[in-house]
Amino acid sequence: MTLTYERGRLALFLAACSAAWSLALTGCGDAAPGELSHSHADENDHADGHAPLGEAGESDPSGHADSHTDIALTDAERDALGVVLGAVSRGPVDGWVELPGEVRFDENRIALVSAPVEGVIRDVFASVGDQVRQGDVLAVLDSRELAEAKAAYLSTLASLELVRPEFERERELFDRGVSTESRFQTARRALEEARIAVRSAQYQLDALGVDETARDALADPETGALSRYALIAPMDGVITERHAVRGEFAEAGDVEPTFVIADSRQVWVDAAIYGPDMLRVRQGARARIRLADAEQIASVVSFVAPQIGEATRTGLARLIVDNADGRLMPGAFVTVELEDAAAAQSLRAPASAIQMLEGETVVFVPEGDRFEARPVRLGRRGPDYVEIVSGLALGDALVVEGAFALKAELQKGEFGDGHAH
Repeated sequence: MTLTYERGRLALFLAACSAAWSLALTGCGDAAPGELSHSHADENDHADGHAPLGEAGESDPSGHADSHTDIALTDAERDALGVVLGAVSRGPVDGWVELPGEVRFDENRIALVSAPVEGVIRDVFASVGDQVRQGDVLAVLDSRELAEAKAAYLSTLASLELVRPEFERERELFDRGVSTESRFQTARRALEEARIAVRSAQYQLDALGVDETARDALADPETGALSRYALIAPMDGVITERHAVRGEFAEAGDVEPTFVIADSRQVWVDAAIYGPDMLRVRQGARARIRLADAEQIASVVSFVAPQIGEATRTGLARLIVDNADGRLMPGAFVTVELEDAAAAQSLRAPASAIQMLEGETVVFVPEGDRFEARPVRLGRRGPDYVEIVSGLALGDALVVEGAFALKAELQKGEFGDGHAH
């Protein structure tokens, strides 16, 4: 029994020693890989040229890489980047007055065509919507009044031709001393009366719209029909109204013109100004016409009426706008935005000139053949201009178009692929 007890104690001792030995081996195996990994990481970091995290600031105490603030460009490179220069100006930054407006025909480009004589409309050659050219025949009338005036003119011409030879004969006889002065004076008086009658008949035809060319053709039996009167287009344009029907009797001085011709290649945009806004609008101010599709047309205020309309109780600001592309249709309503004349005048630069570079607000200023990114401090901001608080002076030149492209070139140069220095 004693032997058995001793064998049991020996087995327990050997089991405890085996467990302790296994634990020691496991601990040694964990430590070795960790030391190897740390050693390899250090070697890899230094082999790649990167210092450990704690050493990053030793080469550049400021923590920033060396930055460039200007760029050199040739003229060709400037053109390719779309660089356009402007200047710092003074004016309102964000002051605009919004007003309702209406597109109208330019009244200097409208012609009312009516017959100055009574007559019956014989033929009509133009209708509403037709494009006509100056000199085109719009309609032809038969007029008894015109026929009488033309006949009177031809009669006076015939009388003049009858008395002229008599005057010439009496003058020759008087110069030779054969005829008396009384006979000579009588012949001269008859000639002057005939000339006066011709001039009077000419004035009558002029009043009826018969010019010199037409008078010269009266004697021609084919082209000189006495009763025919042609309505001629006095200008290029489009027929907007027609009040002529074949066989209709037209009276001189009718309230309605026979034709209305309008040229819409230039139009008026009239904006209504309400009382409180009268002092905010001035002639020459910048203006924008906002169309239904959000498109804008730039213009200026051409005229500001000096009085309030009696019927509307509003003022009037007129814009004269080029409309060769036909975007503005007379009769349409639009929104007009006018630069506020009462807004504070500030030192300003175009909003397109402002860029952000390395966390700073900058503009590009020309310096010889280079462009310097100059920091500026801004105030109020508007859709077109920003207020310059510091960094620039009135009249300073700066890049107003192409500033973003310059910024991109400058940043490209920082990576060794540009013109920055």
